[in-house]
Amino acid sequence: MPEARVFPGAAPLEPGAPPAAAVFTVLPDLAVKAVLPPGTHLNEAAAAQLHSRLGELAGDRRVAVVLELTGVASVTRAARAAYAAIPSVSAWAILGDSPVDRLLGHFLLGGEFSSVPARYFSDENDALNWLSRLDHVL
Repeated sequence: MPEARVFPGAAPLEPGAPPAAAVFTVLPDLAVKAVLPPGTHLNEAAAAQLHSRLGELAGDRRVAVVLELTGVASVTRAARAAYAAIPSVSAWAILGDSPVDRLLGHFLLGGEFSSVPARYFSDENDALNWLSRLDHVL
């Protein structure tokens, strides 16, 4: 199995935010893990940045995304729609640690995620196992 490669994000996820950036890791079998910085506010701009980075990392191929939102400060309604509309994502595994992460993760998944498999996890191995069992995702 190929080794994962880590790519630091190039810009903050929200205009005017501190210069912390998401960290992207290309996982084997065309999956990408995006770790969002604590305190991030997920909005349409954050979704656009993720869409752009996925294009840089995977080209025109569809990828499964593990989105770690541990410590994220907020998720807007517009972000729900924008994340769900990223066409290059074949499945979403939303990952978090705390009860607040779970609440925000489920709020995010309350958007229009019905076109691809999407689920919240508190354990990364469970998320990766789930993705590996899905047909036509990896």
